[in-house]
Amino acid sequence: MLEAIRKITHTKSYHKGHPNPQCYRDNYVSLNGEWKFVFDENDEGLEKHYETNFPEDYLLINVPYPYQSVASKINLPDKQCDVIWYEKEINIKSLEKVNRITFLGVDYKTTVFVNGKKVLFHEGGYNAFTVDLTPHVNLGINKVTLRVEDTMRIDQIRGKQRWRKHSFTCFYTETSGIVRDVYLEELNKTHIDKFTLKADSKNKTLKLNVKTTADDKVQLKVKVSDKEDKEVVNKVFEINPVDEILITFDDINAWSFNNPYLYDVLLELIKNDEVCDKVLTYVGFTHVHAENKRIYINGEDTYLKLVLDQGYYLDTLTTPTEEEIIKDIELMIDAGFNGLRIHEKIASPIAYYYLDLYGLYVWQECPSAHGYSYDVNRQFYKQMPLMVEEHLSHPCIIAYVLFNESWGINEIRESKEIQEFTVEMYHLIKKIVDDRFVISNDGWEHTVSDLITFHNYSDTYEELFDTLDSGIKKIKNGENAYCIKDFKKFFAGDYRYQNQPLIFSEFAGIAFDKDTETGWGYGKSVKDEEAFLKRYGDQLRFIYEQKDIRGFCMTQLTDVHQEKNGVFTEDRRPKIPLDKLFELHNKFK
Repeated sequence: MLEAIRKITHTKSYHKGHPNPQCYRDNYVSLNGEWKFVFDENDEGLEKHYETNFPEDYLLINVPYPYQSVASKINLPDKQCDVIWYEKEINIKSLEKVNRITFLGVDYKTTVFVNGKKVLFHEGGYNAFTVDLTPHVNLGINKVTLRVEDTMRIDQIRGKQRWRKHSFTCFYTETSGIVRDVYLEELNKTHIDKFTLKADSKNKTLKLNVKTTADDKVQLKVKVSDKEDKEVVNKVFEINPVDEILITFDDINAWSFNNPYLYDVLLELIKNDEVCDKVLTYVGFTHVHAENKRIYINGEDTYLKLVLDQGYYLDTLTTPTEEEIIKDIELMIDAGFNGLRIHEKIASPIAYYYLDLYGLYVWQECPSAHGYSYDVNRQFYKQMPLMVEEHLSHPCIIAYVLFNESWGINEIRESKEIQEFTVEMYHLIKKIVDDRFVISNDGWEHTVSDLITFHNYSDTYEELFDTLDSGIKKIKNGENAYCIKDFKKFFAGDYRYQNQPLIFSEFAGIAFDKDTETGWGYGKSVKDEEAFLKRYGDQLRFIYEQKDIRGFCMTQLTDVHQEKNGVFTEDRRPKIPLDKLFELHNKFK
């Protein structure tokens, strides 16, 4: 029986259709679906006041899918337009309440107008933002209008989105505009504005950081229940508008790949003896640390068997449906992986929820810019902490990748300025997630990093051994060394190995001969299944014999556009029998 056939029990905070089980309120309205949409080819919308006079020749777009996707119902994958506009009418039922819209992702620069008035500007395509409509709306029908700017600039955080007219090498179709769910909530004036939960299995503690809109002290009731619906905590705390609560447990059931145990949490905000806000959420208790060059999760020596996941889909591009998310997770488990590296994108809250539910270990990776400048630095200093904080409560995330293969920081090997920039970013993020691993520059040219990760796409056991066996020995001896022969070294500048765990975080990337006419893979393509298993098996044999390596991430889960090196096709058909992949991976403990 395949591993993915396991009993999955949803948390109480999961409700079909709600996009974020980590923050469920029952009084919400989805704003997904039809919005008016126009291309502003000449960037004249502000001058012509589209915010009050939306063009009559508008298109209809299916939000939250980017116009480049089939699911958007516009489906123009090769069209590039720097400025686009959206508009939707919404019904406000009460002016006594706070009416708040949440946009889970809009790429890249967004200006929000309500009834023609500019109310908010947001920069960044990979974090959520909210808009308080209350001062700007009337009872009944109101208009929300968005102007979104998404250019081809390389000094913009864009991940795998191409900056040329057509897709090239490992860069793909852009995803512009609204790319995540949109919803409206009706809240009391005193409510929970934001919160994070950190559940530590080692110390058996739950740390709750909460910010409310109260202007004085209020009460917060915290109720924690196990899977059998037995209350393990039911306490009321007096809190300040911004506060931290630490709850200690007598006993806990730790979350892991083999036991993805989640607790239900109910938060009730109480003012003058009345409940003024109620949020359903959940937690998983875990503890991650490195010791003696090994990775420990909940005190257990854990070998990471990850797969690179770029998160592109045929019809929805980078905005998968719930069903697509579940299918990918089950394919990963069936193939013998215990985790994934979400490559150059930030997943949706519902995706992280299912990763929590199934128990996969996740590396969250900040999307790259592809040029270095003062403005790029400004974007990273502002946006990277937001990307981390937004998903802080997920037990599945065990590591954060700040940069990938020196993209956007190309001169890091010699540049002291860029080296110092990555060190500053490391400490900035480590301050937020001191209980997780932070990786400075995945692939090569590390500075300060909790894990030393390296990439090498050599085909054979002998080629890998020739470079990496001696390379690992050299760095353990205090030297720098090549992780890719005569090309890239493990460390930048004078930085050296400090006994961190070693992870082989990109390799394989094998394409079949039949696919190379329309795409590519790394190294030489293979003829058939037998040749694939021989090549991949030899690469895994090298890793297995290198006892200093404590995990791997193979490239990759699926084909992505022109990149034909997945173990599954773009429509998720296996190229290799799953039981054979599972058998190869199962020997790693």
